[in-house]
Amino acid sequence: MLRALIVIMLLAGGASAHNAARPSLDEQLASAGQLLETGRTSEYERRLRQLIPKPEEEPIQDSQMLSPTGVHYVPWALLGASYLGANDYADAERVVGERLHAAEVRGETGAAYPVQMFLSLMAEVYKVQGKHAAAFPLYARLLSLNDQLSADFQLRTELGYVECLIVRGEIATAEMVSRPPVDPDGSHVGPSFHEGIFNTHAVAMEEAGHKAEAAELEAKIDAESRRTAPANQQDRDLLRARLLSARKQDAAAEAIYRKWTGYWKTSNVPGIIDTKESLQIRTAALTGYCHFLSVRGRSREALAIQSQLTAMGCRFGMCE
Repeated sequence: MLRALIVIMLLAGGASAHNAARPSLDEQLASAGQLLETGRTSEYERRLRQLIPKPEEEPIQDSQMLSPTGVHYVPWALLGASYLGANDYADAERVVGERLHAAEVRGETGAAYPVQMFLSLMAEVYKVQGKHAAAFPLYARLLSLNDQLSADFQLRTELGYVECLIVRGEIATAEMVSRPPVDPDGSHVGPSFHEGIFNTHAVAMEEAGHKAEAAELEAKIDAESRRTAPANQQDRDLLRARLLSARKQDAAAEAIYRKWTGYWKTSNVPGIIDTKESLQIRTAALTGYCHFLSVRGRSREALAIQSQLTAMGCRFGMCE
């Protein structure tokens, strides 16, 4: 997940700090990160603005992910992701939009890792709010990079793009572009380790009216996946819930969220899935339902779910 990646990058940057009589910038940033761990996101932003120059004063950063000059965009991405995880969409849009604009004004192209990170994060901010019309051109822009698009953003960009196409009513295109990839030798890629692609394609086929073929594909996914059938069914259902929400069918969407948030209370993910992925599977419905409730002004219910996520080690949607 993008937010997990951001955390890894921040830690890597902090690890490069050297011991000195006066704390280095990396050491001060690592210390400031403790504010996020306690949910003090606004204080973290104030501290960042003290430590890092204003966007227009920053030098052009190295496009490589963990370069000495390029790593300072990471705290801002982490800040935007934290606002998003806290359902503070206005501040998430403000911070991410500011940093994206700053990178572009400095002359960084779409091939630069910071630009791709902020484009991907902004698209997610829009998508979880149901603003598919705003998210669509960002996903399209990322996909237009072709081989220059970092592998870190490839999958989430493709899945987000397909979801937007379906919401826009471009069902045939969604079905076509969501087809699972084929290996260079012409053989078909299997569902294992590619569940997201296969499950999204199954829903796109269903949306296109190819229900029998979609059911066959779902059976294939469930039989060949590393995951249990319920984990894959949840993937498909959560996409259906977001599509229902976009079509103003909130009652049907909420029924899906409630089904899966209840299911994992008594069911376990198989041991062949690593601990982190297991946690992400068990919290996916909670995270989606939390955004669903928040966007609809049901803040008290959303906060209750946020408390559950925090207790499970997933503060702001970032599972440890």
